[in-house]
Amino acid sequence: MRFVFLSLLVLLAGCSSNPWAYSSAPGSGSIGNEATQKPVVYIEPFKVGSGVNSKWSGIAPEMQKAFTRALLKTGKFEVAQSKDSAKQSFASFAIESELTDFMHTSDAPESVRRLSWFTEANDAIVALDMTATNLRTGRVVFSDQLVAIVSAGDKKNDQYGSLEFGSYLFWSTPLGEASKDVLNEAVANLASLQGSTPGVVEITSYETGSREVGLSGGDILDDGGVYYVGAMDTRTGQFTSVDDDLGRPLRLRVEHHFFGGNTGWLLSEPAEYENITGSTLSKSPLPTQVSSE
Repeated sequence: MRFVFLSLLVLLAGCSSNPWAYSSAPGSGSIGNEATQKPVVYIEPFKVGSGVNSKWSGIAPEMQKAFTRALLKTGKFEVAQSKDSAKQSFASFAIESELTDFMHTSDAPESVRRLSWFTEANDAIVALDMTATNLRTGRVVFSDQLVAIVSAGDKKNDQYGSLEFGSYLFWSTPLGEASKDVLNEAVANLASLQGSTPGVVEITSYETGSREVGLSGGDILDDGGVYYVGAMDTRTGQFTSVDDDLGRPLRLRVEHHFFGGNTGWLLSEPAEYENITGSTLSKSPLPTQVSSE
C-alpha cells in the first residue's frame, strides 16, 4: 500500500498540471532580479483580430495586463505603456501584438477542424501575433505568431459560464490554459532580448595583447553569440561602436563555461586609442563614432 501511495505522489509530481489545484495566472510568483540596469520595453495597446468572437471583444486590455505582469516578473525589463510618456523616450524595444485566434475549434469552419479518433476534436486555440522592434536601430528583432492548443473536451459543456478573461478561475479553463501558454512563450522569447541591449552587460576586465575579457552579467547572453562592443557618450547618452585596430566595429564571442560562468573572446584587436574596460555589448550594430558626430 505504501508503494502505491508513493507511486501516486511521483505520478502527480511529474504531471504538468495538478488536478487537485487551480491554475495560476501568467507571471505568478516573486519578481526576478537579474540585472541592475534593465532595458525599458514600450508595449503598444494589444489589438484583436476580426476573427475573434464578439463575446471576447474586451479581451485585449486584459491580455495586455497579464502579459505586462508576466514580463515584469522576469526581472529583466522595465515596462512602459501608452500613458507612460516619460518612459517611452527611454525605451529600448517596442512590442506590437494582435490576438488573431481565441476560440474552440468546434466553432471553426469544418474545413479546418481536425479529427480525434472517431470524432472531431474540440480544442481551445489561442494565437498571438507579436513583433518586437529595437528602437535604437529601427530593426525588427523578434516576429512570430505564437500558438497554444489545449483540449477542451465535450463541446456541449459550457466551461466558462459567467467567468471573464483574467479572473482567477478563468486560468483553469481551456482558453485560460492556452492563453497562459501563449503569454509564457512570448515572455520567454522576449526575455532573451535583454542581453542584446546596450548598457546591460559590460566588459569588466581586459589585458592588452589578450583576446579574453571578463563580463558582468554574461550569463544572460547567448552561448556562442557574437556581440558588438560599444561605449556611451556621457554628453548625449547615445551608444557608439568601439573601433578595432583596422577601424572596424569591435566584436566579441561569448562562451559559457560547463560549470557556470562565462568569458568573452574578442574577434579582433581593439584600437590603441580605445579603452574597452567598462564598454558594453549590443546584439545589433551600433552607430560608428564618425557617423554619430
